[in-house]
Amino acid sequence: MYLPENDAQLYDILSELRVYAQTNALPGLAEELDDALVLLASEMRRNARKAAAARAEDRR
Repeated sequence: MYLPENDAQLYDILSELRVYAQTNALPGLAEELDDALVLLASEMRRNARKAAAARAEDRR
């Protein structure tokens, strides 16, 4: 079984699945994938902010 190595890979996979759902007349699935992409993007931003704060703290 393949597991994405990072959030960026997961985002790419979900984006491709969303395109597939949209082009194959699966609007409900496409909408759920949109929700998952928004949630993943917000988590990625939150993790980036935490990492930046940790780096700033380490410099002190």
